[in-house]
Amino acid sequence: MPGNLSGRFRMLACLGLLLLSCRPPPPAPPPLPVELLLQEIDAASMRLRDFRGSAGVETSFAGQRGRAALRIRYLSPARFRIDVHGALFEILAVVLIHDRRVRLYMPRDNTVFEGTIVARDASIPGLDLTLDDVHAAVTGTTAPGRYPGLPVTDYRRDGNTASVTFGGDGGRKTLWIDTDRMTVTRETSESPVSRGSVTESITRTFERFRNRNGVWRPDRVRITRDGPRAGTFELTYRTQSINRGLWPSDIGVRLPETVVRRPLEEAGTVFETADGATSPDRR
Repeated sequence: MPGNLSGRFRMLACLGLLLLSCRPPPPAPPPLPVELLLQEIDAASMRLRDFRGSAGVETSFAGQRGRAALRIRYLSPARFRIDVHGALFEILAVVLIHDRRVRLYMPRDNTVFEGTIVARDASIPGLDLTLDDVHAAVTGTTAPGRYPGLPVTDYRRDGNTASVTFGGDGGRKTLWIDTDRMTVTRETSESPVSRGSVTESITRTFERFRNRNGVWRPDRVRITRDGPRAGTFELTYRTQSINRGLWPSDIGVRLPETVVRRPLEEAGTVFETADGATSPDRR
C-alpha cells in the first residue's frame, strides 16, 4: 500500500510539472503611456550630475573638414567647458557655456568672444553647433523637459525599442528609445526654414552604450544636418568620469586682464584650424 501511494504521488508530481511546462509564458508588460515614458527618459538623464572626459571629434561644415581633441567638463543642469586642443597640445579655444550665455576664448589671440544665444536651435558662432547639439554630445541624451506636452502623432513599439513622433507648426520630431536602459538612441527633427519650402533636418545618433557609475553613456555621438546648414559632427569618447564631483569653479576660466573682448558673432571657426590634433589624454 505505501508503495502504491508513493507511486501515485510521483505521478501527480510529474503531471504537475508537465502542466507547468505547458503553461504559456507570462504576457509582456504593457507599453508605457507616452507621457510616462518621457518622464522616465528625463529622470534617467538627470542622473548625470557632473562629467569629465576627453574625446576626438571630426567635423565637416560648409565644405571644410576639421579634426580636434577635446577635454570636456559638465555640471548639471547647464554649465559646460570644452577645451579644444590642436597639434602639439596647443589649446586653440576654450568654450564656456552657462545656460544660453556663451564665451569663446582664443588664448593664442588673447581674445574672448561673448554673447547670448537667442534660441537653443541657433548655431553658435565658431562651432557650427547649436546649444541642443552641445548638450546632446556632452550628456549623451536630449535635454530634460524638451518633449513632454508636445502633440504626439505616432507611437510604436518593437521589442525593447519605442519610437515617438511629435508634430506641430514647427515641424516634426522623432525619438527612438531603448526601453530597457531608458536611453535615447536616435533623435531626428525636420523643420521649415524661414517659412519657405526649404526644410532642415537634423539627426543625432547615440551609439555603444556602457553603464558608467550607474549612468548609461554612449561612447560615440554623431550629428548630421541637411539643409542650409548642412554638415556632420562626430564625437568619439576616449575617457569618461561620471558623478565624481565638480564645482562651478571647475567649469570657469580666469581670463587675463589684457584680454580683448569682442561680440560672439565675430568669432571664426574653431575646428578647421585643428586638423592633425592629438588627444590631450595621451601626453
